[in-house]
Amino acid sequence: MRKRNPFKITSLAAAVSIGSLMAGGAQALDFTDGEFEVTLDTTLSVGAGWRISDIDYEGVGPHNAAAAGESDSHKHDTTSQDNSNLRYEQGDTYTEIAKAIIDLEINYKNFGAFFRAKGWYDYRLATGDGGSDLPAYYPTDPDGSPSEPRESDGHATEILDAFIWGDWWIGEMPLNVRYGRQVISWGEGVFFPNGINTINAIDVNALLSPGAELKEALLPAEALFASIGVTENLSFEAFVQFSWEETRVPACGTYFSTTDLIGDGCDGGFYIQAEAGTLPPVSDAPSALTRLPRGADEEASEDGQYGFATRYFIEAIETEVAFYFINYHSKLPLLSGRTPTGDADEIAAVIGGSIAAAAGAGAGLVAQATTQTSILSNDLTGIRDWLFNVAGQPTAMALFLPYSEYFVEYPEDIQLYGFSFSTTLDLGLPGGASSVAGEISMRQDQPLQIEDGVLLGGMLGFPSALCADSPVANDCFSEYGTGDYVKGYIEEDYYQAEFSMIHFFDRLLGAERWTFVADMAFSYIPGMPDEDELTLNSGYNAALLTPDFPDATFKAALSAALASEDEFYPTDFAWGYKLRASGQYSNVFAGINLIPTISFSHDVEGVTPSPISNFLEDRMSFSASVEAVYQNTYSVAASYTDFFGAEPYNQLADRDYFTLSASVSF
Repeated sequence: MRKRNPFKITSLAAAVSIGSLMAGGAQALDFTDGEFEVTLDTTLSVGAGWRISDIDYEGVGPHNAAAAGESDSHKHDTTSQDNSNLRYEQGDTYTEIAKAIIDLEINYKNFGAFFRAKGWYDYRLATGDGGSDLPAYYPTDPDGSPSEPRESDGHATEILDAFIWGDWWIGEMPLNVRYGRQVISWGEGVFFPNGINTINAIDVNALLSPGAELKEALLPAEALFASIGVTENLSFEAFVQFSWEETRVPACGTYFSTTDLIGDGCDGGFYIQAEAGTLPPVSDAPSALTRLPRGADEEASEDGQYGFATRYFIEAIETEVAFYFINYHSKLPLLSGRTPTGDADEIAAVIGGSIAAAAGAGAGLVAQATTQTSILSNDLTGIRDWLFNVAGQPTAMALFLPYSEYFVEYPEDIQLYGFSFSTTLDLGLPGGASSVAGEISMRQDQPLQIEDGVLLGGMLGFPSALCADSPVANDCFSEYGTGDYVKGYIEEDYYQAEFSMIHFFDRLLGAERWTFVADMAFSYIPGMPDEDELTLNSGYNAALLTPDFPDATFKAALSAALASEDEFYPTDFAWGYKLRASGQYSNVFAGINLIPTISFSHDVEGVTPSPISNFLEDRMSFSASVEAVYQNTYSVAASYTDFFGAEPYNQLADRDYFTLSASVSF
């Protein structure tokens, strides 16, 4: 019986690393004494990135666009997602980073340990320079500070991997066990997230930095992993995680951030300044109160994540198939909220201040507020109705904002069932057989984000499909009391399929080899609600409609406002593809090897809801890079990326960028 490799290379690792093999193989520091071996591998790098495209004000909220003297803002944007876009002008650097990654591997007989440490310093962020370009008209917190990158976002040191392992034989069955902070890669996914490979969270920031490496993509978590080969062709794997990590999304105000609500530093709250059609915008209310505060995040438990896998190699067709079960907690953030809370004195104080003045109602409202039965009893419906009568809309809505909150949460115990295969097929292409792989997964009760405008409107007492089944239809205040939790997502089964092909073309275009990768994915949500029932979030902020309450025509107004945007709201089915080609040119000049790479992605049809967000119909991107490698030790790379299609809903469409990086490995 052959001994199975305990460190299985997935399709993702193969696809990304094959094209850059010439850049690897640098001489590490080795020490060997008999069966004891120590290897130390260090990579030092520097890099910078520049914004290439100008700001497209169709992706900027109406308030900020108007303040900048622009008038072509899109009605479906708010000031709660354009912070990072306004912060960097064309030609600005958005990152100036220095980074070190150190790998230490220790082996003795059938045992070993592996450690990986990482440290980085981004001058653009760490010095506060990342906030210097924010326009003066950008809305701020009550203390005058906008949501922005924090100094701590620009530097850190951390231990990534830190685990021990051992190999044993139980009779004729090889057993591999690992314990500690580690990455466990399952499935055959390549470029698309949200497939089977969901055990570890993703570091999006690391992947978007100049000179990023594959080993930075996934965040290790403390776990116990075991794999046993029952026969030469059959094996079982299992894991239990003892820590939970969330996906690291771009911090607020950093270049690739597309929301001011979720990432680190997003403490400015949810600004209610959107408008649609001729309906009255909330921005008419006092600016200091048109803000929903952010509450404390509710992170998932450290316990309760585990999984099992079975692999079988079918010799007759030379194909490995695998079956998976994973119980995990969401690594992706979702928004929920709490209804207004506050005692009569607090509410009266606000009414007697700026709101009373704005409404022209005078200080007499204070006396009325302190005697209102609904306020004294914290009856949300009564408070709302009274406010609309005495203060009008939108002023009444603004009153609720300081006493409500939204927060980020991570739902627990999502169950995933999956199947994958991996084989080689002769597709008639030059160079022989191709590697072909695929996977299908089903997530039971996958959380799907409700459109944030729908969520917010319901929390503040406006008609909302969020509460269609409440005692009073579409009136959340007939269901919730003061300070109640309002769930910002629904749970539906989610299916995803992905198929990939990797092929080598030798002696092509003067190169020793070109590696071509094609990857295609599909998503399907059988329980997707109709748009006239409930709108889900598709990654951008839809219009927050605020008609006078009560208003029997609210639903019709909402439908009319969104009618022209139907194709950009979540659909039950969506698909897209990604292509990548990488060449290997050896000894082009004085021992220098060149590695050109081109990539293209296209979301062909449909839209997936947040937090999945795999597809936005017609969204595309193109990137080209070239890397020069000398003696497998020194490397210099340049890359250019262009985002386009699906405007103005594609929030990265005006954030094309260029990067330069250099590294040394020893």
